[in-house]
Amino acid sequence: MGKGLVLFCRDIVFRLLPVIVLTAGFGCSSVPLSCEPVHRSLRVVNPSGRAVRLMRVGGGSVDLGRAHRVDLELEADRYVLDDGIMEYPVPLLADVIAKDQPLTVVLGDRVSAPEGFIYVPGGPALVGDVLGVGAPDERPARVVDVAPFLLAARETTNAEFVAFLNAMGRCDEIWIDLGGPKCRIERDEGGRFRTDAPDEPVVTVSLPGALAYCSWLTRDTGIVHRLPTEVEWEKAARGPSSSTYSYGDVYTAEAANQESGVLMPVAHFPAAGWGFFDLTGNAFEWTSSEYAPGLQVLRGGSFVLDGPYLRNSFRMWYRPVVQADDMGFRVLREIQE
Repeated sequence: MGKGLVLFCRDIVFRLLPVIVLTAGFGCSSVPLSCEPVHRSLRVVNPSGRAVRLMRVGGGSVDLGRAHRVDLELEADRYVLDDGIMEYPVPLLADVIAKDQPLTVVLGDRVSAPEGFIYVPGGPALVGDVLGVGAPDERPARVVDVAPFLLAARETTNAEFVAFLNAMGRCDEIWIDLGGPKCRIERDEGGRFRTDAPDEPVVTVSLPGALAYCSWLTRDTGIVHRLPTEVEWEKAARGPSSSTYSYGDVYTAEAANQESGVLMPVAHFPAAGWGFFDLTGNAFEWTSSEYAPGLQVLRGGSFVLDGPYLRNSFRMWYRPVVQADDMGFRVLREIQE
């Protein structure tokens, strides 16, 4: 039985599309002899009237035209909407979407991102383990609405953290472990901070150190900079296709800095998803989310881990004051009204 893109268009403003089947050539791997597809409802709201294309992850696509609203019934799966400006994730999965509740995606205007940041559109985001291989704290998987935001394309580097320390004129010992074996920042005889690895992600940074850096950026720019929540982080990492790893659904050791045992410069590997680097591997990244009282969530895995510990839904947690050799962060910039 082919796993094509099946649409049952129930209500389209301005025009009506017929039932469309685009066969992608995927077989049904279910154990039962019968394989009846499960369907879920999708509502696309397109106030700008841009031409929209719906794509099924893995194959198959169809043009939805320029209608301001389209209501569809689709086989439960992951989809992507493309309006020619931005791609939007459509995680229309049976286990996370109620049968009687349509998933609504509102297409908006893209916000211009300043240098070094990438715009992540608002709307549905898949969060949690849908493969059944994660820890209990990754379940239940769910779809949540996330407001749009700007996130740094790269992890915060040694050079950027040095600029912060020199602007502050000091280094609180709780911020970073300057004596750590992986730390590449030091203070010279004149009291200035410097690094011999400017393009590597800053590590041995505690949560207070990451927060202090964000507060300095906020004061310096007049725009709020902060750590992402773990939900914001996961939406950015999953990208338009709601993938398992930032680079795709299949673990590929060569696709990111994973299990290498060596910290590498940021953006050493190709960008993935919306254009982010190193959301999988290299350094763990602090988030603003608390795991439990006295424990903070980190995401993304690191250069010493492999396989299941690098999935986008994997949650690591530590005490906020921990300064480990594979812990860094990246910055979220709030969108100005």
